[in-house]
Amino acid sequence: MKKRMITGAVLALVLIPTVSFEIFLGIFQVLMILFVVIATTEMIRMYETEKKFQLLPKIGIVLLTLGTFFSVGGVMGDLEHNPLEANGLLSITIPLITLILFSFLVLFKNFNGLDVGKALTIINYVGLGAASIVILRFLGVRFIVYLLLITSATDIFAYLFGVKYGKHKLAPHISPKKSWEGAIAGTIFATIIASSFALFYGQFFQVGTVLGDFLNSGGQMTLLDNFSSLGERTPVWVQGLIIVPITMVASIFAQIGDLVASRLKRTYNIKDFGNILPGHGGLLDRFDSVLFVALFLTSIFLLIYRLFPAVIL
Repeated sequence: MKKRMITGAVLALVLIPTVSFEIFLGIFQVLMILFVVIATTEMIRMYETEKKFQLLPKIGIVLLTLGTFFSVGGVMGDLEHNPLEANGLLSITIPLITLILFSFLVLFKNFNGLDVGKALTIINYVGLGAASIVILRFLGVRFIVYLLLITSATDIFAYLFGVKYGKHKLAPHISPKKSWEGAIAGTIFATIIASSFALFYGQFFQVGTVLGDFLNSGGQMTLLDNFSSLGERTPVWVQGLIIVPITMVASIFAQIGDLVASRLKRTYNIKDFGNILPGHGGLLDRFDSVLFVALFLTSIFLLIYRLFPAVIL
């Protein structure tokens, strides 16, 4: 527990300023590239408990995952970059990445159809998930905070209520300690906390205050303000009809993401994806639910952006 707390504190000290300050935007993008490489390696290592990959296919999978990450996330830009309008490249890269991956069946003797499926899982899970985090960062710090509030609150309250009141097992064949009581409590509290942040953002972080200047230099009043016309032309209670269901579903996906990671580890009989984070395991052990929620939120916000574009963005 002590190692876990120390690692968590170090992560917070590194990630909070890196994500929040524009001056560190380049460092954030470099860290995300490293995340993709390490997380991809962790998944390859998991699959290798069953069958070893040759060196060249492993390098190829890492490069294809990075290719997906770059083409979807549109990284290495500045804050003026809008990744929601930078995905025309996907019509080229996705078919090309698929073509190259299937070519591995011919190029590498020991690479078979099952390996293609494993590689596609890695490319989509890590590449698209990490790209979604980058997209949310480019949309604004508040979107990243919203993401982390959902995942953290879900995890904390599901654990607290599960330990004290958990009686009915949620998925005993995957994670025997998780309960329906904990899952429901996690979703309820995450929905209340993260939705309140999203709907009253401008009141929590008023321009002219230390936190306001730090997290809300643009003076947005809600999560959707200056992003969609829904945030500029509709009252808060109407935005609540949109934000609350999104937050609730995102919290559910956070728990599904955690269970997916647990199912993978149980399938391949490993305790953790890695050991880079003392007390936590690998990067995927710590950020499994974050990837899932980032994928969901990016999809939803992309839809909102397309259907209800901002008057001023």
